[in-house]
Amino acid sequence: MDLITSYTMAMAVLIPAFSSAACAALIAFALQDCLTWEEMMLKKITFAYFVVEGIAWCITFCYPFCPALFVCLNALCLLSYVLIPVFFYRVIRYLTRLGQPENFSPLHYLIPGLLAAVMLVWSFLVPFDVQVEIVKGKALVFPRGYETYAHFFTLKLFFRLLWGVVYYILTIALLAGYYRKAGNQNLKCKPARWVLFLIGISLTSLISSLLPAYKPRGEILYSFGTLLVTTGIAAQQILLSYHIIRRKYMLYYMPEIVEKPVAETRVKPWRKQHTGKLNRIRFENFIGESKPYLNPDYKIIDLVEDMDVNRTALSAFINRTYGVNFNRYLNRLRLKELARLRSQPENQGKSISSLIDKVGFKDFRNYSRAVAAERDAATERKEAGKKKGGLE
Repeated sequence: MDLITSYTMAMAVLIPAFSSAACAALIAFALQDCLTWEEMMLKKITFAYFVVEGIAWCITFCYPFCPALFVCLNALCLLSYVLIPVFFYRVIRYLTRLGQPENFSPLHYLIPGLLAAVMLVWSFLVPFDVQVEIVKGKALVFPRGYETYAHFFTLKLFFRLLWGVVYYILTIALLAGYYRKAGNQNLKCKPARWVLFLIGISLTSLISSLLPAYKPRGEILYSFGTLLVTTGIAAQQILLSYHIIRRKYMLYYMPEIVEKPVAETRVKPWRKQHTGKLNRIRFENFIGESKPYLNPDYKIIDLVEDMDVNRTALSAFINRTYGVNFNRYLNRLRLKELARLRSQPENQGKSISSLIDKVGFKDFRNYSRAVAAERDAATERKEAGKKKGGLE
């Protein structure tokens, strides 16, 4: 291997190693900024995915440049290779839950653990110098008496390819099931192009598994092909971490329902004329004591009757005081109540769908629409603040 090929190979392998470390660090910092328990879990899973992938590429770097160290880390290398598609599948699975519990079986980790354990135990029975010889032989040397071990030793790329294919198929099936369920729940699907692009890039890891087995003529061509593949993997990592930190991982959206203005009608003589006085102290005392927002069917006309105030005055008061309409105001109170319930020890680990009915949301659809409205409002305030700061 000439000098140019060596440097190109080293660069190719270190690109995903460094990007994994950087993305894992960013996700670790982002763990301090989680709005929900589900968001924290997603970031932890993504962090584990980046750590495992970083370990795999760091050990891969040792294969051509430090065979002795690679032998020492051989079992860990096999484990990380097989775990990468498992963690990627779990990330996509978490993104497509539609508010349901994750229910990810620990059996997904069983076979990777068994393979690594077999490799580790078997390695203790084979002389160290024999293992180094196998590594230096680049899967072409099979020492006499250790042929079976040498074949198993060199099957890491095969296991990586096999697991990649299996979990890529599972991921496609997962997305298909997501769209089917979303359609059954009358949700208006919005395919997240970045997620589909993310899955497409993941195929490059399978290609990288094939390159060593089908090495083209010319080591320079081979090394530059590997460089292209690993650059794609780094792009995948950056794309995933960016969207998770920015919280742009909703795979669907709820269509906003535009309320048509109610035509004003002339007040009939027999209609009750509300003459109650309205101020912020009285209003908030009533809301805090009665908590009418816990009733999913509570309407502004009900509040009019309860407080004995004029409807037009009440609507104008809420818009002027809180900057939102009546429905948005109630949904904000429901979201605060949901956050309070989820902070209680007995509710730790429970899914949102099991709690939303207790805070006044009719269903998961109404909850998602409320969350989306608050997120969009926060984004608009942030952008407005930036523009104002730029003008100053």
